[in-house]
Amino acid sequence: MKVYGIIGWKNSGKTGLTERLLACITAKGFTVSSVKHVHHDVDLDQPGKDTFRHRAAGAHEVVLASAHRFALLHEHRGPEPTLTEILTRLAPVDLVLVEGYKRDAHPKIEVFRAEAGHDLIQPTDPTTRAVATDTALPPLTVPVLDLNDTEAVAQFILSETGLTHTQPFDTVAIVDWSAAAAPSPQNPSKDAIWVGVARASGVTTTYHRTRHAAETFLISLLDAEAAAGRRVLLGFDFPMGYPQGFAAHLTGQPRAQAVWHWLDRHITDMASNANNRFAVADQINALFHAPGPFWGRPDSAAHQHLPPTKAVNYATLGLAERRRVEGLIPSAQPVWKLYTTGSVGSQSLMGLPLIHRLSQRPGAHVWPFDTPSAPLVLAEVYPSLLSVAVKSDPAPIKDEAQVRLLAKALFALSQTNALSPLFVTPTEAAEEGWILGVGHQDALLRALS
Repeated sequence: MKVYGIIGWKNSGKTGLTERLLACITAKGFTVSSVKHVHHDVDLDQPGKDTFRHRAAGAHEVVLASAHRFALLHEHRGPEPTLTEILTRLAPVDLVLVEGYKRDAHPKIEVFRAEAGHDLIQPTDPTTRAVATDTALPPLTVPVLDLNDTEAVAQFILSETGLTHTQPFDTVAIVDWSAAAAPSPQNPSKDAIWVGVARASGVTTTYHRTRHAAETFLISLLDAEAAAGRRVLLGFDFPMGYPQGFAAHLTGQPRAQAVWHWLDRHITDMASNANNRFAVADQINALFHAPGPFWGRPDSAAHQHLPPTKAVNYATLGLAERRRVEGLIPSAQPVWKLYTTGSVGSQSLMGLPLIHRLSQRPGAHVWPFDTPSAPLVLAEVYPSLLSVAVKSDPAPIKDEAQVRLLAKALFALSQTNALSPLFVTPTEAAEEGWILGVGHQDALLRALS
């Protein structure tokens, strides 16, 4: 029986959130009970009623039973019972939501509203795993959830407790993307587009010479999976968000989705792979008061606002050079780099328009900006997380081995209902995005065996 707490000061909205969570989580097929702690004395009985007379006569417990429910009135006549003692009296259920008991050791979500006039509890309470609020907060070390988004809060609790009746992914597809300006060689090669697809029947890989061909393949794949009622996890190996502040500067909205839409309207990508990514980066850089964040280009692509090498003061721009998740992966390149080895920035410029288009499909969610509970979930991946396994793989092309092994590992975790911990993210992920599997490399490697 899992236990999760809802805490907060008076008038913060604890009871309203708990009520909504009970309805939301039970609607998903879970059994849920609740415990409400109050600091004042309470008596649900009334003087003169039969049960009141039983208690007054000295009964230790009185059960009031009717056709549809019963109530157990327990006179403890001594110290207030602990939460643990109370929980032992409950019938087994999947989850118990506990409102109050903020000093107990179970994990909790804090409900915070600025107008309640109290300070945050979370900074001094390591058991508070997230904050649900309707106001802007300074950076915290835990996820900040929208108090009015009951589904997101419910999914967080279910992920935290490992409770998920969500149907496992029937198909996992991993895409190694490319920003090449010309078609890849006819014969399969590295630095092209590879797609690994894992199903119960096994893992297959395909090679694509152009982005246009790869998108056509992916749309066909998703159409077939949707028609068959199969659930799909689709991962791409490029950043789906930028460091905090960039989206608002470019679009006026602090949302990664706004950047995808903007790029979809400005990026030109021909069937031959010819594209205008350097011109678009130059256009974006020109919007900043100082040299803009993007850098790297061939000498033949002379753009006034796009330097060939890094000449950027990110502090002056009010931007970070790296997203938080990239600080956890030393080998990851910054999203601003557009040319030469590791130019992941170009892959994002050429891939995010596709993410925008795919996000418009019915039943599509893009994690971590949406919950990972939809029939189609798109996510950012980093195939090099499995570099140890890739080194021992006999495949001659590393890119092919990476997509195949990562698709296999994620599919295996999904089948054992072990993906939920990989979907838990910090606050920054809501704008910057996150890499699925970071911090869980050992689980991925174990899944391969």
